[in-house]
Amino acid sequence: MKQVSIIGIGLIGGSFALDLKHYIPEVQITGIDQNKTHLTEAMKLGIIDQTGDLKSLENADLVVLAIPVNAALEVLPQVLNFISDKAVVIDMGSTKEAICKAVSTHPRRPQFLATHPIAGTEFSGPSAAIHGLFKK
Repeated sequence: MKQVSIIGIGLIGGSFALDLKHYIPEVQITGIDQNKTHLTEAMKLGIIDQTGDLKSLENADLVVLAIPVNAALEVLPQVLNFISDKAVVIDMGSTKEAICKAVSTHPRRPQFLATHPIAGTEFSGPSAAIHGLFKK
């Protein structure tokens, strides 16, 4: 795994990025977020290596969807449209039924793995990201 795209660079997405960088130092992380301030902050903090958009997903080996479930319902089908045939998409949403239903008939559904981070704090944004949130 060399290229990872994370959609949603806040507490969960940022923490996942920091742990990936720790355990896989050569990984290149592309951040995608509708909040440009979060992207700028994440770059300054070294959480991401570059910014991207849905089109840039075609280069990702792994795509992490770390956005609220209501947003994921709209974004996930689009993400699956842009990924390569070898990429895997995971989500960090708190519930699964609606997310899985949203892509149940998508041709790339087998490339989506529903997950749950079971982690976090009361803070938000890139500066709330902490290394060690996801332990080996």
